[in-house]
Amino acid sequence: MIVRLELLRLVRSRRPWIAAATVAFFLLLMLAGFYLYAENETGGAAEFRYTFENRSYFNGLTFALYSFYFGFLLVLPVFGALEGAAQIAGDASSGRLYLLLSRPLSRARLFAAKLVLSGTQILVLTGVLMGAGMLLGLVAVGWGSLDLYPGVLQMTDRHVHLGQDVALLRFLCAWPAATLALSVPLTLGFWISTFGRSPLNAAGLAVALYLVLYVVSEIHFFEDLRPWLFTSSMTFWRGLFRPDPEWGYLAREAAKLLGFALLFGTLALGRFRRREER
Repeated sequence: MIVRLELLRLVRSRRPWIAAATVAFFLLLMLAGFYLYAENETGGAAEFRYTFENRSYFNGLTFALYSFYFGFLLVLPVFGALEGAAQIAGDASSGRLYLLLSRPLSRARLFAAKLVLSGTQILVLTGVLMGAGMLLGLVAVGWGSLDLYPGVLQMTDRHVHLGQDVALLRFLCAWPAATLALSVPLTLGFWISTFGRSPLNAAGLAVALYLVLYVVSEIHFFEDLRPWLFTSSMTFWRGLFRPDPEWGYLAREAAKLLGFALLFGTLALGRFRRREER
């Protein structure tokens, strides 16, 4: 019953549709950027000349990977943090949380229902970004093999060639891996949401905290601090696109992110169970 009510509330909130529309707009911007950049660099010829990227610039899988990478960094964590922050504080602000807790319903069960539905939404949104990017790349560009060179994605220090079948399998594996990484800003938003009654304040703090941690993890001055930040591990899924993935490294980074998610989730549940509503 509570899951059905939370699902209905989520749909009526229009947050999933806003997130999906944002992803679609982002992909269209990426596609326009690809075309304009290639045209400027090649004088109108659909062939990329520089060795630090794919020699066949108009490649659907390359477009999908670039789009997913930048969307993962710039779009999905923000929506993850926002979704988590909107849960407890949003219901408290509207008075709905008090009504829910006045029923014979345990706080742990309510928290679990919110967390599962939010996590499912992030899983679907991640799949939409990846799947739509691949579909758009196929229709507008055309698939082929996936060739990577040292560059902005920082996935390799040498040329990497993956056949189409292998590349598609790696994309499929990257979907749950990326979702696991996004569970950390989601649970961080949940934790922050349990401290107040304003969803706007909770959302602003959660997003700001994620962005600060991400920037810090990218600055070499903080190299000694990076291992302690979850943002330094969030793009671990890039290792799946190497010719021979380092499975030990991938497992360690996944375990680290899972540990952060469990930590923030446990802190959020503990705070929620002690919280007083009126």
